[in-house]
Amino acid sequence: MFQESILLDIFYYLVATVALVPICKTLGLGNIFGYLMTGILLGPACFGLLSKSHHIEQISDFGIIMLLFVIGLELSPSRLKKLRGIIFKEGMAQFIVTSGILCFFMTWYGYSLLTSVVVSSSLSLSSTAFALYYLKESDQLTKSYGHSSFSILLFQDLIIIPILTILPFFAESSQIVGQFDYRGLFLNIIMIMGALIFGKFALIPAISWMYQSQSKEIFISSCLLLIVGASLLMDHIGLSKALGSFMAGIFLTNSKFRTEISSFSVPLKSMLMGVFFMAFGLSIDMDYFRENITHVILVTTVFTLTKTVVLTIIGRVKSGRWSMGFKMGLLLGQGGEFGLLIIATATELFILNENESNLFISAVTLSIFMSPFFSKIVDYLNERSPGLEESFEEQNQEMKQAS
Repeated sequence: MFQESILLDIFYYLVATVALVPICKTLGLGNIFGYLMTGILLGPACFGLLSKSHHIEQISDFGIIMLLFVIGLELSPSRLKKLRGIIFKEGMAQFIVTSGILCFFMTWYGYSLLTSVVVSSSLSLSSTAFALYYLKESDQLTKSYGHSSFSILLFQDLIIIPILTILPFFAESSQIVGQFDYRGLFLNIIMIMGALIFGKFALIPAISWMYQSQSKEIFISSCLLLIVGASLLMDHIGLSKALGSFMAGIFLTNSKFRTEISSFSVPLKSMLMGVFFMAFGLSIDMDYFRENITHVILVTTVFTLTKTVVLTIIGRVKSGRWSMGFKMGLLLGQGGEFGLLIIATATELFILNENESNLFISAVTLSIFMSPFFSKIVDYLNERSPGLEESFEEQNQEMKQAS
């Protein structure tokens, strides 16, 4: 019965995905919209085919693990060095200013400081899956606003690691002694550094030997073993499994077999991320949403408007054009998958209660549903003024000449 239940869950997911996702993509709503709709339709609010989503949630956890692995794999030192100015200026400015404003609103409204910090941090993050997909499909990555958007997303991908690392310590401190556990954090940092050293001098040579064995199956298995093993190690010492997979990606970022790893990990990541979004579609309490729709819309409006304004100003300062900033704001104003992950993790750690979790998950999901419509506005702006948007290289040349 257990195996049959898992197969049924997978069967329902695949049927709904094959039916819904292509329709949503054809309508210009995107894959993420389709996956979220799949979860809502299969969940207890509609057909009730996946009222118990335990199996799907386990698969979606692996999707997050693979996503962080791919992010770590793509963070080559040369890329970070090339983009460090934009990443740590624009990206950090967006995160700090947005989360600071949202934190102020939340504490003023009556939330505790810890809850405000955690939730405002999660709402400051955008959907890398949606925004990057749009930029690639519309060939906007080479444009100035596209390049800045990519750099801000890259910073958000980096900041998720320390957030997930530090969350358990805040949770333990708030429940036990009322003070932050600096000793525990220091010990875990030492363990992480030890794991990095062990990975560099022991695991990477071992995987290199597997690669030279000319057996693709053994090589892929050894890479998956590294990903899962690193995730389990971090989980064992009380940290996020995603941190372990991110470290595994960092291990392999400069390896000679990085391209071969990407060839199997990126498609797997994309498929599992679909399960992740579907799992959150399943987790939405539609009764709560209907009963508190005014509150959900208010939260969604406040945080998306705040992010859009902050991003618009950053884009204006960077380029001297309001149009570039406005397009950045529209594209990145929504919540994202890492925001959902932080909220879910904070709920598991009892930082957020069930009502708070339902509210903010509903708000982030609603903002993601709105993203395709905001991207249509970006398309309209691009069509109205196709010649006004400079490429990143052209803007860099102008800045060099001006200086």
